[in-house]
Amino acid sequence: MHNKERHVVRSLDAAQGQTSPADEIIMVDDASSDRSIERLRAAAGDRAIFLTRTEPGAGGYAARNLAIETAGSEWIAFLDADDSWTPDHLASIRAAISDGGKDVGCVFTGYQFLEPSGRQVEDWFTHAGHKAGVYDTAQMLDFWLEGGCPLWTGAVAIRRDILLSVGMFPAGLCRRGGDRDLWLRTMLATRCAYTGRKTATYHRDADNMLTKVERFTARQRIVDTIVDRVPTVDTGIARRLRRIANREMHKYAFNTWKTGERPSAISIEDFSPRDSLGKYVAVKLMSLTPLPLPALARKSVRILKIMRRGHR
Repeated sequence: MHNKERHVVRSLDAAQGQTSPADEIIMVDDASSDRSIERLRAAAGDRAIFLTRTEPGAGGYAARNLAIETAGSEWIAFLDADDSWTPDHLASIRAAISDGGKDVGCVFTGYQFLEPSGRQVEDWFTHAGHKAGVYDTAQMLDFWLEGGCPLWTGAVAIRRDILLSVGMFPAGLCRRGGDRDLWLRTMLATRCAYTGRKTATYHRDADNMLTKVERFTARQRIVDTIVDRVPTVDTGIARRLRRIANREMHKYAFNTWKTGERPSAISIEDFSPRDSLGKYVAVKLMSLTPLPLPALARKSVRILKIMRRGHR
């Protein structure tokens, strides 16, 4: 946690209020300057372990890695200081571990976004109606291509030995996007079980959102990971990985372009045209265009699209 005084007790209550209690609860203060740690100490039970870092790390990756290295449990679940679980979250994960067998090294649950207005929106994977069960690497990558990475930090549990073997979170290597980079490496290393239950909540309040604002100026870590892994996997997995890399680079380029900047050459240099020709053309055009279309031009394009739909 880093300066989450307003929300830390909510998350701690969620962790301590599980019907199937955690073996241990490790809390890492990532050099907060507010009263986050004081509030946690006042509310924590006897099994709580407190760790402190002297300098905050981008994305909280170093703090999470410290907790992983300290943990004595076989399985590790993550809960950011401003998010929460339902009381049966860990129970549903333990059931999936038991049902999945020894080949399962990752369990994920459904989750919801809670807006400041109180509006609740479920994650795309849950909304799509995917069934509880165990999925292999190819299936997980297909899900990624269908709607985005199915895993989210507050809705996943991974065996500690797998986290250590795949390299944990990429501390010092990127400011954002490191979570999905780790989820991808995990998918390549083990089978994943889905509980089929929506038991985690991502709170989209003002404090939370302010910490997640980023300018799209750097190459995404996940693309480097894919470039490294493609030569080591079979052709089917390699093709899926290239398509995911293309998807990520296209998303990066579009978000950069919207800010009025051109995507940097190095950020899109490994795009694979044969796997996503349409996205490749779009990325190249955006990289050659210094600014987004003027507002009038964008409005004209929208009008043309509406007119075309009207003639169908």
